[in-house]
Amino acid sequence: MNLVKKYPFVAVLVVMAVVFGFVAPSFMDPGNLSNIVKQASLLGFVALGMCFVLIVGGLDLSVGSVVALSSVLIAGLSATLPPSVGIHLALLAGIAVGIANGVIITAFNFQPIIVTISSMAIVRGIAMDYSDSRPIFGTLPDELFLLADGFILGLPVPAVLFLAACVIAALFLGYTSAGRQMYQIGGNEEAARLAGVNVARIKVLAYAISGFLSAFAGLLLVARMQSGEAVRTGVGWELDAIAAAAIGGVSLMGGKGTVIGTLCGALIIGMMSNGFNLLGVNPYWQRIIIGIVLAIAVASYSGGAIMRLFEPLFRRSNART
Repeated sequence: MNLVKKYPFVAVLVVMAVVFGFVAPSFMDPGNLSNIVKQASLLGFVALGMCFVLIVGGLDLSVGSVVALSSVLIAGLSATLPPSVGIHLALLAGIAVGIANGVIITAFNFQPIIVTISSMAIVRGIAMDYSDSRPIFGTLPDELFLLADGFILGLPVPAVLFLAACVIAALFLGYTSAGRQMYQIGGNEEAARLAGVNVARIKVLAYAISGFLSAFAGLLLVARMQSGEAVRTGVGWELDAIAAAAIGGVSLMGGKGTVIGTLCGALIIGMMSNGFNLLGVNPYWQRIIIGIVLAIAVASYSGGAIMRLFEPLFRRSNART
């Protein structure tokens, strides 16, 4: 019981799997489960990056645009450069966007939502201009497609890569000074600064990680779709990434969150999308349901904080009686 209370998202994951397996028998087919894991892994990389940013008390709305930029760069550059060069340049572009977000936010003390919503539009515009708003098929090597269709020990390659990224992220957050400082900054930025933490450097690092992981998701998407596309790729992934992190217990106020929670949150979002598709639920209603789930998750995890706001009123009422 204590385990369920500590990790409620695990219980939600199990219950959803049972419910969807009952109402849609094909949900439990091995091929369908493989598709769920692949899709959840793509979102998982973006959500994992969002987890870092949220922990330091930030927000990154440019992640979907970075996915799109990475995909068109990898597909487009493969026509003139070796594929490995295009991949590295795309990943560096994602890191550059993250660093730019972090530097502008910390140097000018701007609100993250303003900076990253601006970079979301700018990066999407760059990707659309580079691709001329058309899909780019490029000259992609067959080895790249193994990232989407290959298996390791019976698990899809994207899932294995995502699990490896989660292990590295968990070790970083739990066992390095920079990881612990991210929690300190998110919990109380001023206290962290007075304790000698280089707040600006750690925040920039968090945004750089977010940019890199989003660009890596773009690489996996190219491997899966065999092309790069800027107009629709990554659209709405900002909401999904925030929802996955919040469902997994990452506080939108900063200072709290776990990698395992983000992993489960990504699986829950992927499971919901797949299950609703099998049941024929309208895609627009799927977005509405995800928004409702996000609101419920935020309310449930912040309920204690909300109640503390009203504690003075309760104390006064009790004093009068």
